[in-house]
Amino acid sequence: MSPTFRNALFWMLDWLKGAKIRKHYDAVRKINEDHGSDHSVIEREKNLLNILTHCRQTVPYYRNLEIDDNRLENYPVTNKNMIKISFDSFRSDVYLNKKTYKASTSGSTGTPFTILKDSDKKRRHTADVRFFWESVGHAYGTRFFYLRVWTDQNKKSKIVQKNQNIIPIDVFKMDDKSIYTFLNDISSTNYPKSILGYASALDKIAKYLQRNPRDMSNANVISVVAMSESLDTPTKNALNDCFNCPVVSRYANTECGMLAQQTAKYKSYFLANFASYHIETLDLRTDTPAKKGKVGRVVVTDLFNKAMPMIRYDTGDLGILEDLKKNGRTHFVFKKVEGRKMDTVYDTKGEPVSSFIINNNMWKYSELSQYQFIQISKKEYTFKLNSLQKFSKEQELVEEFKGYLGEDATVKVEYVAEIPLLSSGKRKKVLNQFIKT
Repeated sequence: MSPTFRNALFWMLDWLKGAKIRKHYDAVRKINEDHGSDHSVIEREKNLLNILTHCRQTVPYYRNLEIDDNRLENYPVTNKNMIKISFDSFRSDVYLNKKTYKASTSGSTGTPFTILKDSDKKRRHTADVRFFWESVGHAYGTRFFYLRVWTDQNKKSKIVQKNQNIIPIDVFKMDDKSIYTFLNDISSTNYPKSILGYASALDKIAKYLQRNPRDMSNANVISVVAMSESLDTPTKNALNDCFNCPVVSRYANTECGMLAQQTAKYKSYFLANFASYHIETLDLRTDTPAKKGKVGRVVVTDLFNKAMPMIRYDTGDLGILEDLKKNGRTHFVFKKVEGRKMDTVYDTKGEPVSSFIINNNMWKYSELSQYQFIQISKKEYTFKLNSLQKFSKEQELVEEFKGYLGEDATVKVEYVAEIPLLSSGKRKKVLNQFIKT
């Protein structure tokens, strides 16, 4: 079945059901084309008003607060723990007896977290995903290799794989042999295809290709999209050189959905999905807006999940949000998305150190297969290193990072056979085991 036919069949089936996804898709595209247009401003304000009114009228948690206006800043910032503790109070009365869908994530700590989504939210998510795939030239129905940890809970049936043209690749034990097989598979045909996967898996592929160069120019890979983790700039450049296609990062979470993505147009920035979310960046210590150009907590209001509204939900991530004006259009973009607050490390003076400094400067230590950087206390740090051969640059590594952390930092090195996986199947490159006061 060709991508063109899959695409036509998808829209035909949607049309028979009332073109509900098409309406969402058209809205997402038009709003995200120009966040500053009159149409975009009016639609975004209307969507925000609708979800806040819905909350006050049907969600016990917000009804009990007795908020009588639509100013978002008057609504409290929520988080995963608040919702878990008072799960039922965040459910809308209207959807208690309607069909809903569970969205569950183990999270970075391995602690399960589940929310409910209604059918219209599910359709909106489908429209969001289509929009951002197409922003890197990937049309619906095009084959894509999906690199993640596959379990009994998330695996797709053979029928779904065939219908969606997905090739699942399990990265639980991604070694040189499995990477070699994977590269052979994507080179075996010249049909257009994309790659979607954990940034850590793409990083391993890039390093494999660095050690074992091969010509992938005829593989016809049209896009490479990293998810779940930050994509290192050196990895991005290496994959771009190898496949000669857009290599971008996607910012999304299970609780909400597609929040932002780099695109063929915005390769260095993440186009924020203001069509489906209202996104704020708040100060690291207070619930006030972060200063312009400064890192803030990413706080999201989902405009379309009415079954269990996520209002001012603290994602646990950090980012710098700004507006860019180009060719008469305005776009809200993330200049940077950092990752989990718990994985932000601090220098010896208590100032946050960008995870990008760590990730991007580790590339040159090519002897290393894996690494993990851990903050143990205010001035104590540990590198866990898995080296392919004897690592001769230990002192250079320590001195370099003391320059970032402070000359009074204690940086220890520990050699390990493997960096352990989280329950989600991902490996964290940066951990903070020190609770900053």
